[in-house]
Amino acid sequence: MKLRDGLTEERQENGRIALVRSGVTVLDAPDHPLVEDLMNGWMTEAWIDRLAESADNPPVVYFLCETLFSRGLLQVQCRAGGRALFSLQPAPPWQAWKEPLPESFPGFSPSACLRRSGDALLLEMPLSRKKCLIHDERCMIWLMEMIREGFSPPSEEDTARMAFYRALQLMNALEELKTDSPIWEFHDLLFFHASSIGFHDDPIGATWRLREKLPPEPLFKPCRGRELPLPKPDEHFKELLDIPLAEVLAARRSGRIPGRRPISLEKLSALLYTSARCQDILDDASRACMGSRRPSPSGGALHSLEIYPLIHQCIGLATGAWRYDPETHGLESIPVDGALLDVYLKSNPHDQIHGAGLPNVRLVITSRFLRNSWKYEKIAYRLILQDLGCLYQTLSLTAAALGLASCILGVVDSKRLGKVMKLEPLVEPVIGEMTLSSQPG
Repeated sequence: MKLRDGLTEERQENGRIALVRSGVTVLDAPDHPLVEDLMNGWMTEAWIDRLAESADNPPVVYFLCETLFSRGLLQVQCRAGGRALFSLQPAPPWQAWKEPLPESFPGFSPSACLRRSGDALLLEMPLSRKKCLIHDERCMIWLMEMIREGFSPPSEEDTARMAFYRALQLMNALEELKTDSPIWEFHDLLFFHASSIGFHDDPIGATWRLREKLPPEPLFKPCRGRELPLPKPDEHFKELLDIPLAEVLAARRSGRIPGRRPISLEKLSALLYTSARCQDILDDASRACMGSRRPSPSGGALHSLEIYPLIHQCIGLATGAWRYDPETHGLESIPVDGALLDVYLKSNPHDQIHGAGLPNVRLVITSRFLRNSWKYEKIAYRLILQDLGCLYQTLSLTAAALGLASCILGVVDSKRLGKVMKLEPLVEPVIGEMTLSSQPG
C-alpha cells in the first residue's frame, strides 16, 4: 500500500500532518510514522501489523489505516516474482480482496479505456473512481485471453491472476454498465466522465496546469495579413436591432435557402459587431492572463473562439477567406489554398434541400485551445463547446433581427477546413460552422 499519487503532505502549526490534494485538505492526520512511510514507499499489510504490535497504542495504527482506506487515500500494488504486476487506486478495504470471485461475468467491458501513463498502461472505466496501472505484460496476456475466450475463474493457486481479475471487478471492468449504456457511445461516455465532478478524484477545473510550463496564449490573435476595417452599424441597422428580445426569440428559425440578392458587407459587419466584438479588456492584478467582455459569454472570460468568414457571395467584399478581428472590428485576409477553398465554397452543406442555392457566407469557428487548457484541467474542451453554443445562439438571434438566414451545421469537416485555412489541428482546431445568407423573397 501507498498514499495515492497527487497527495501532498503539509505540516500544520500544531504538529499534525494534513494530506492535501489539488490544494484541498482531504485528511488532517495525526503525526504518525505510518503516514510518512506511506508517503515514501510501498508498505505491506505485515509491515503495518508489526508497526501496530510495537506501538504504544496499536488500535491507533489500525484506526488510521481504516481512515485512509475509507477516504480513498491509499493505492495498492500487487507484486509477483519480485515484479510489480499492477497498481489499483483508490485501494479497496482489505476484505474486498478475500471475497470469492463469481463463477461468471458478461466479459471485459467495451467501455474500458487503456492508454499509456509514464512507463505503464492506465486502465480506466467511465463512471468508476478506480484506476488500474498495468506494469507487467502478463496482465495484458490475461486480458487478451479473457477477450478471446471469455471469463473463467482462475485456480486458487494462481493468486496473481486472481488478484488482477479482482481488481478488474472492483473497477467495474468485468461487467456491463448498470446504466442505459447502449444509448452512449464510448467517446461520449468517457468525455462525460472525465469532465464531470463526482465520477473521479482527479484534479479538475481552474488548476492552471500549464502555468509553469508554457506562456499563456494572447487575448487576440495577431494580424499578419491585410486588414479591412468594417463600418459600425448605422441608424438603419440600429433600428433593426432595436426590437424586443421576445420577438427575436420567437422569430428565430434555421434558414437554409438563400435569397436572390446576396448578403451585403454592411449586414455582415453589423452581425459581427453586435455578436462578437471586444467590448472591454480585463487585465487587472488578480488575473494570471488577460480576459475580455464580449456580447457572447465565455468561461473565465477567456474567449478562445475565432470567427472566419468564408465568402462565396457578398456585396462589397471579394470572394475569399477572412478572419474577424474583435479588437479592431475588422477583417483580416488570410492565406488559403485557393483551389481547395473554391471547391469547398461550391459544395452545398444543405444539398438535402432540393434546389437550394449555395450559402452566401460560411462562418467557420475555431478555438485557440491553449487559451483554455492553460487554465483549466479536464474541462477545457467542455468549456469551449459551451462557449461555442453561446456564440451560436448570439449569432443566430442577431441574424434573425437583421433579417438574415442562418443555419448551424451539426457535422463539420474539421480536417478539410483546417487544411484549407492552413491551421494546425491541435493548436487551433475547427470546432463549428454555420451558414449565412440573405432571406429569400
